[in-house]
Amino acid sequence: FELILEYIRWPLQSSATLEQSSTVEASASSVLDEEDWPLASSVVTSVFMDDRPAAEAFPRPRVSSFLRLVLPTLVIQYLTHVFDVWGDEAGALHDDMVAAYLDLIGNAQSHTNEQLRQDLQRFLRASKGYSPEKALARLPDDNLLLERALVLSRLGRHEHALCLLVFGVANLALAEQYCVDNVDTCAGVFVLLLKIVVGLPPPDILDNEAALIQSGSLGGLGGGPCSTAAQVEDARQAIHRIFAGHFLSAHHQHIPAADALRLLPPDLDFTPDLLSYLRGQLCALDQATRASDIVRNLRVGEDTQSKRQLHHLQAGFVVISETRTCPHCLKRIGSGTAFAVIPPQGKSAGPVVVHYSCLVRRKSPSLPRHVESSSGQTTPTSDEAPLPASSIKLRWS
Repeated sequence: FELILEYIRWPLQSSATLEQSSTVEASASSVLDEEDWPLASSVVTSVFMDDRPAAEAFPRPRVSSFLRLVLPTLVIQYLTHVFDVWGDEAGALHDDMVAAYLDLIGNAQSHTNEQLRQDLQRFLRASKGYSPEKALARLPDDNLLLERALVLSRLGRHEHALCLLVFGVANLALAEQYCVDNVDTCAGVFVLLLKIVVGLPPPDILDNEAALIQSGSLGGLGGGPCSTAAQVEDARQAIHRIFAGHFLSAHHQHIPAADALRLLPPDLDFTPDLLSYLRGQLCALDQATRASDIVRNLRVGEDTQSKRQLHHLQAGFVVISETRTCPHCLKRIGSGTAFAVIPPQGKSAGPVVVHYSCLVRRKSPSLPRHVESSSGQTTPTSDEAPLPASSIKLRWS
């Protein structure tokens, strides 16, 4: 493996140099011919991404580190194949992918930087293997704020991430989508965003929103630029209050009325969005009350039905007299013997009392089965289960 890395280093570096150069001078003294020389991506595919078992058995962290020294795009190409084809989810490789993206973004031109950022954002959302602590340490403090917010969400620092989206990225729509994406992991994320929107920016946060409002790019007073700090804050307040009304109306099911009324400023205009939110909250409260009443009434009905069934079962009894005999063995049922009661075999017949031992032996096909009639005679009976002990009363005569 070490020999492979040693012999492939020069061809890869030469190919990477050709690919990175904007123009290639065609001269007779050129050592490398661009038309005949293989591309670096083709070399990586042939050597490290081949279908042969030897290529799959290469130490992948070593290959990733080697390719990163040559060209970060080769790392992304190789690791994408490792994740998608070979199904390797090692955390170190995911960290290498984040590092490769950041290297490319730092050195990329403006027309390719945006596409690389979108690819990195998709990877940060989809990957579960990278270390958010390491990724956060690699991200710059004053740039790539959306990527930093995605990493912070993985760490559970939702309030800090929302502050970055609202004041740093200055995109309230992205903050709203962030709440939708993270509602399963943080039930109070919508309340957090409402608190941030109606409040002031934290002192330690990068406030790009104020600069955009001041320049008129984010809809200042009258749509134009703002000259003073007071105008910037007034414009920010107007923008945030309009968004707060929309936010409450669109996601009323995630924002309890008690939290919203506690956070909203007292001088907030009663807009149609706010009316829609309050109507939704009242409807939800009424629906919950109705559901609670239905459940309570069902429980009362179930309790009444159970009491009636218990009363009906406790009303039945059998009389054990001195002459009562078991219809199976025809022996007397005494007060010290175990017995069982079989349900009646019709409307006119009464319950049948048998010895418990005889009931157990009824499964034998050779055992005679009889029922004692009111005249004292015995007739065949069926395999009915005995009545439960709690449903009968015994009377000894």
